[in-house]
Amino acid sequence: MKLWKRITAVAVLCSLGAALGSAVAATPAGWFVAGNAPKDYEFGTDPSARPDGGKAAYIKSVVGDSSGFGTLMQNVSPESYAGSRVRLSAVMRTKDANRAQMWLRVDGADRKVMGFDNMDSRPVTGTTQWRRYEIVVDVPAAAKNIAFGFFLFGTGTVWADDFALEVVDRTVPLTTSGPPEVALPKSPVNSSFED
Repeated sequence: MKLWKRITAVAVLCSLGAALGSAVAATPAGWFVAGNAPKDYEFGTDPSARPDGGKAAYIKSVVGDSSGFGTLMQNVSPESYAGSRVRLSAVMRTKDANRAQMWLRVDGADRKVMGFDNMDSRPVTGTTQWRRYEIVVDVPAAAKNIAFGFFLFGTGTVWADDFALEVVDRTVPLTTSGPPEVALPKSPVNSSFED
């Protein structure tokens, strides 16, 4: 009878784990799960996802049709990046993905968004092989937080690996869809309108 109770308890715990999803148990170290529908996704690491046999993180839809998204993300201090232009890069591949996207957000005081790009104009869709993707944004001196990650919207699977966040020089173009950056003069120009 005691053995039956143990088997039943294990079965109940496994069922409870499946009902809650694998988001908590399989989340890669240093990352956390977010999104507006994380329960619709499984998060984890795949030990043989890379051609060289290396690990990669993945997000996989576990419902037939989700209208939400799940993301794996991190927050980092802007201390090493403030006042600089930064590039977030990673490699991703997809299988039957509705929309997979990498993203980067720079927050200021009171969580005011100071910079943002989520590849919304260039999502990864369908089934793709490993490819490197980049996001380039400016980090103002007043930045308080940098958040980044990758997400899956709708159905399918996305794998990601080799994330890097690095300072780049101002000749590297921004990937945001805002107006082009204009170099400002150091002092007033043509103030008497004679030129």
